[in-house]
Amino acid sequence: MMNSVSSKNIFLAIALVTSICCMGAWDAASAQPEAVTPDVATINPAQALETTLASGKTPPFVYNRERPDPFFPFLTQEIMKAEAKAKAELTGTQKFEPAQLTLVAIVSGKRGLLAMVQDSSGVGYVLRKGTKIGEKGEVIQIAQDKVIIEQSFKSVTGERTSRKIEMILSKEGEK
Repeated sequence: MMNSVSSKNIFLAIALVTSICCMGAWDAASAQPEAVTPDVATINPAQALETTLASGKTPPFVYNRERPDPFFPFLTQEIMKAEAKAKAELTGTQKFEPAQLTLVAIVSGKRGLLAMVQDSSGVGYVLRKGTKIGEKGEVIQIAQDKVIIEQSFKSVTGERTSRKIEMILSKEGEK
């Protein structure tokens, strides 16, 4: 009985020594750094990538600084706070988009043409050239039978685009 226990202990000791030796040899082989010249990679990443691919090795990660950072937030906190403040300060016709208002009358005065619009609850507002409507709209022209509003938008790329909206005065009896 004693022989079987001691033979098991001897076997485990030999297995342990063998595994330690094998691990040491494996770690020593893998600990040798690959020959990568950092000067070439920092000077010209495209050339470093070509030489690595030609040698048959796995290419290292190369960060292209010319592309935008994908982890940089599109809107910073300051921009978001400024937009929230601007939205909170909307008054009069700035609370409504042009589609929410109905053109009721156009009147000729000493200073030119004026237009009157109503919201859905029947509250009236006077429009002059330059009056702001909605968040991005402005009255650019008042004619005898219509009001032209220009809305300016800024696209994702930073381009400014605009569109014109016409509010036409419906004649009496028309809907």
